[in-house]
Amino acid sequence: MRTKILIITLIASSVFFSNISIAELGKMDKAEAQARTKFDHIGLAEMYEKEASEMTAKAKAQKELLEEYQRHSEYYGRDGQDFQSHHEALLREYTKAAERNTEMAASHRKMAK
Repeated sequence: MRTKILIITLIASSVFFSNISIAELGKMDKAEAQARTKFDHIGLAEMYEKEASEMTAKAKAQKELLEEYQRHSEYYGRDGQDFQSHHEALLREYTKAAERNTEMAASHRKMAK
């Protein structure tokens, strides 16, 4: 019973958080389209830098989970490989997102000059 509640809670929270990121993406696109002045681009660069630091922190957390798995893989049983591949995929996605956001921040800093 507890397992079912935990799974339902995880699914509901992942849907909730994924919708937030989609809404933020729409705000970023709108802000980029309306950026005209130096200060607009500086603000966008700061937003991208903030997002990049958040993605870097998430990537670091995934890396720590993977290191824990490598140290104690025997604790995970049959689901261990699913755990490992899932967190490796998340690590790749967060790392790519951090790189893209860093590039976008640099681009907007350049536009601000």
